[in-house]
Amino acid sequence: MARKVKASSTPDLNRPFSLPLLGQAVKARRTQAGITLADAASLSGVAKQTFINIEKGSSDVKVSSLMQVIVAMGVKLCIEPWSGMRDDDSLSGSVIKGSRKRLGGEGDEWV
Repeated sequence: MARKVKASSTPDLNRPFSLPLLGQAVKARRTQAGITLADAASLSGVAKQTFINIEKGSSDVKVSSLMQVIVAMGVKLCIEPWSGMRDDDSLSGSVIKGSRKRLGGEGDEWV
């Protein structure tokens, strides 16, 4: 008999971006789809422990593994255009806010 997956609630996606928020979004997407950790890791092409680390918001994960997981789970990251900066402006001393994140959609496209 297949293991039943308990759905996690969708996190507040209007919070500033962080790895823990991304991990919560990945976990919500996976569990709401009824996919086990083992199956999600297999679908993503990463080790189960890597998938667990991503869901926990660990900063000790390869970017390539993170990208494989969010694409496989259909999680989209959105980078919004910034304004008020010239090409020669320095980012030093600036505060960079997180952009809005969205879950869902079709395919592997990035927005």
